[in-house]
Amino acid sequence: MHLTLTKSLIALMLAGMIQQAQATILVANAPSASVGVVAANFGGTFLDSATTFISNISYNGTARTAVYSTATGLDFYYQFTNNASSQNGIDRMIGFDFSSLGVSAVDVYQTAAGFGIFVDGTEFSDYADRTTPGVIGFNFVPNGNSKVMPGTSSYIQIIRTTATQYQLGNFGVIDGIAANADGFASAVPESSSSLMLLGGVLLIGAIAIRKSKSEAPFSLFA
Repeated sequence: MHLTLTKSLIALMLAGMIQQAQATILVANAPSASVGVVAANFGGTFLDSATTFISNISYNGTARTAVYSTATGLDFYYQFTNNASSQNGIDRMIGFDFSSLGVSAVDVYQTAAGFGIFVDGTEFSDYADRTTPGVIGFNFVPNGNSKVMPGTSSYIQIIRTTATQYQLGNFGVIDGIAANADGFASAVPESSSSLMLLGGVLLIGAIAIRKSKSEAPFSLFA
């Protein structure tokens, strides 16, 4: 019994190590070789979500996105479900605008396990990319069979960031025709030091104006 318990604990530890090792660090202008797969989402505090129905002559389906706060920053989740009535599959999904992160670290993952507004996924992305202007993309395109085909859902794509604030952004779905959906993106935080500096400048300005008025020369025509 003790031996079995020990083996189980070792197995769990190894599983945790493997999951951590699957992180894909995304560097600007250098596409990744793959996107790490994890067993489930990372949890955290739910902040916001959006669901958008997309319909055009090539495909129709549902774009889902959400933001969660964790101990290390904000996680952004993306998924597209391609309806069976679509004519074509999806070969790329993008999130925009993450330019506020600058050169800060970005890790990308994906999971098949549905949670919250997301459903179980069947199609995994093959690689990811990041541009300096702030586009982060997930690609399903080494061959025609790897697309998010009609009647399937993508794995839930995860962008792990060090951001502490978010704003409205764009979720793009692409296959010949590009469609835009509601999304979220990182935002530049207002630092407390900047706010204190701004307050100090305004206070000094107010004092200077008041002083200049009190020292103005007396005039009968004032």
